Amino acid sequence: MTSAYHAMMGGSSPDKVSDYHTWDSERLGVFFRKRGLGEYTKVLEKHKITGRLAPLLSDDDFKEMGITIVGDRLMFKHHLRELARVERSHRRLEPLWEGHERLFFSHWDQCCWTMGGFCPVDPSTYKLSTNHLKVKKVQPVRCGPLRLCCFGASYVTNNVDLSKVDDVDVIGIPAPCCHRVCCCAAGKDLVEVESRFESRGHNKLTLHLAEGEGEGVATMILNQVEESQKMERN
Repeated sequence: MTSAYHAMMGGSSPDKVSDYHTWDSERLGVFFRKRGLGEYTKVLEKHKITGRLAPLLSDDDFKEMGITIVGDRLMFKHHLRELARVERSHRRLEPLWEGHERLFFSHWDQCCWTMGGFCPVDPSTYKLSTNHLKVKKVQPVRCGPLRLCCFGASYVTNNVDLSKVDDVDVIGIPAPCCHRVCCCAAGKDLVEVESRFESRGHNKLTLHLAEGEGEGVATMILNQVEESQKMERN
């Protein structure tokens, strides 16, 4: 949001106005008073118009409340649309789920690859919001199949547009036999997200999660995919 937009919104930040649906009549009246509609503050309180009810007001409702000036009714509608837009913007950025990559099957596995913790490895991170899945993939330096943890790592960030997602699958990977026997290690869930987005020629991302976590995450992603595609069609 720009400073000009904040000024237009009466100096309120998105964090303050994005929850307008929780406002009572008095708080709603303060908002409109700052926008030149203060003469109707008592009217809003008299008719018990709260932030949740305000978007439902029609022209007939405004007239019944005694707001007969067409320009004032239009200003009410204009500011209510702006409030709704700020709320949608805030909700798009608010994470619905955050997780990180399951790197190792067991503590013994982690100890071996990180040299007893002296060369720690940062996991890739995942963030699901209303319209996007953000994947920050950490890429450690390798020598063939071996991760050289002490040599640092680079990373690549992908922002997947959920309206372009075609399929979400879950694959369960059991821990190796030696880890299960010696450490009672749990397996991993791989959540594969297939999309039509362009990302260096690849059309599939894989989330590496703890065993048992994959199904729930896949369901959340699919729910947001359905919502995003519905919004795009509309």
